[in-house]
Amino acid sequence: SRLDVPGVAARPCGSAGLEYLKVARGEMDGLALTWPSAWDHAAGLLLVAEAGGAQSTVAGVPFRCDRDNELPFAGGRDEATAVRIRELLRGA
Repeated sequence: SRLDVPGVAARPCGSAGLEYLKVARGEMDGLALTWPSAWDHAAGLLLVAEAGGAQSTVAGVPFRCDRDNELPFAGGRDEATAVRIRELLRGA
C-alpha cells in the first residue's frame, strides 16, 4: 500500500470529528480521508486550522465544504505534514 512506509500507522477512521481533534491537540500528526461529506469535515477542518494545521486535496487545493473535491484529502499538524501525506497518497 502507498501508506505502508516507516512512521505511518494507517487504520480505519471511527469518527472523523475525534480524529480531527487528535490532530488539533497534537496527539496525531495527520490524517487522510476519502469521503466528501461536508458535515463530517467542516468543524474538524476548522479545529485543525485554528491549531495551526493545514489540509488539502490530492490536487493540492484546500478541501472546500461548498463544492466537489478531488479525493482523498490530507490534514496535518502543519503544512509540511499535510504535504507529505498528500505525496504518499499520490504515490510520490
